[in-house]
Amino acid sequence: MKKIVIFSVIAVMLASVLYLFTRDGSDKPEYSFLTTPLERGNLKVEINSTGTVKPVVEVLVGSQVSGYIKDLYADFESRVTKGQLIALIDPDTFKAKVEQARADLLAAKANLAKAEVSFIDEKRTLKRKEGLIGRDSISQSDYDAQKTKTDAAEAQVEVEKARIVQAEARLHEAELQLRYAHIEAPVTGTVTSRNMDVGQTVTAGFQTPVLFKIAEDLTRMQVYTNVDEADIGKIRVGQTAIFTVPAFPEKSFVASVTQIRNEPRIEQNVVTYNVILDVNNDELLLRPGMTTNVQILVTEIADTLMLPDPALMFSPPDAAFPKGKPHFIPPKEGYRTVWRLEGKNELKPVNVKVGITSPQRTQILTDELKAGASIVVEAVLKKKKTGPPGGGFRFQF
Repeated sequence: MKKIVIFSVIAVMLASVLYLFTRDGSDKPEYSFLTTPLERGNLKVEINSTGTVKPVVEVLVGSQVSGYIKDLYADFESRVTKGQLIALIDPDTFKAKVEQARADLLAAKANLAKAEVSFIDEKRTLKRKEGLIGRDSISQSDYDAQKTKTDAAEAQVEVEKARIVQAEARLHEAELQLRYAHIEAPVTGTVTSRNMDVGQTVTAGFQTPVLFKIAEDLTRMQVYTNVDEADIGKIRVGQTAIFTVPAFPEKSFVASVTQIRNEPRIEQNVVTYNVILDVNNDELLLRPGMTTNVQILVTEIADTLMLPDPALMFSPPDAAFPKGKPHFIPPKEGYRTVWRLEGKNELKPVNVKVGITSPQRTQILTDELKAGASIVVEAVLKKKKTGPPGGGFRFQF
C-alpha cells in the first residue's frame, strides 16, 4: 500500500510538470509576417488634382443698351468673324434719338448765326456812338449802355458756340447708342453659348447682360486646376501633366504647366492655388467645362530601389522575438529602420536612407539591401488551437 501511494505521488508530480511545460509553450504568442519585395524601377513623384477645361480666350458678349432683341444672326456652335453682326436690338428708339439730336444741333447752329448777326449790329451801333461821344453829342451813360450791349452780344455768341458743342456731343451719344444696338462679334471664333432669344428684353443696368459666349480658338484649351498649399511649392512652369476626362476615360491628354497664380482660394479652411495647364485640342475632343483628373509630374528617377510606405512604418512587437528583441542603432535623421525577414521568421533591422517620396512609394538608398529582399510590412498573430482543460491530459487512479 505504501508503494502504491509513493507511485501515485510521483505520477502526479510528473503530470504537473508536463502540464506546466505544455501550458507555458501554448501561452507564448506566435506571429507570421507579411512581406513585400524591395523593388527596383522608375519612381515618379506626381501631384494629383482635379480641374476644369476652358478655352484659352472666351469672350462674353453683352449689350450696353436696353431694349428687346429684334433679330439674332448667330446660334450655338456658329462660326463668326470679328465685326460680324450677331444680334440686333430694336433700333427704332435710338434712331429717333439720333434725329432729335440732329435737330437740336441745327437749332443750335441757327441760334449761333442769330447771335452773330446781333453782335455785328451792336458793334456798328457802338462805332457810331464812339464818334458821337468824341463830339460830345451824346452822354457818357448812353455810350456805356451801348458798350454793355455789345459785350453781351459777344458773350451770347460764345454761349451759342458752347450749345453747339453740347448738341454735337448729344448727337454723338445718340449715334453711339444706335451703333450699340447692333451687337457685333469682338473676336473671330465659335459661339459656345447663347443666353437670349428673339423678343426677349435686355436690361443694361449696373451689370452688363451676357448675350453670347465666343471661344476664340477651340483647338487650344486650358485646364484650370487647384493644387493644395502643401504641394504648390513643387510646381514649376514647364512641368508635364497628364489628365483624363470622364468622356474618354481610357485616353490620356498631355499638357504643360504655363501659369501658377498667387491668388489663394480658401474653402472650409483648405487653401489651394490655381495652376493653369495648356493642352493641344486639334481633335476637338475636349469641350469647355469638362471635369479633369490631373497628374502633374514633379520628378522621375530611373532604376532606383523603392518600398511602399507601410514597410517604413512597420515596427515589430516585442513578443515577436522569443529570444529577445535584437539590439540595433536608432536611425539618424533622414534614415528609417526597415525589418528584413530571414530564415524561419527571423527579423533583422536595417537602417536605410530615404529619398524622394511619391503617394505610393519611397526611394530607398542602401548598399546593404538588394532588389528582391523580403521586407516586413505587417505582423499577424497566429490563432492557437484550443484543447480540453489541463492541456489534454487526464489521469485516473
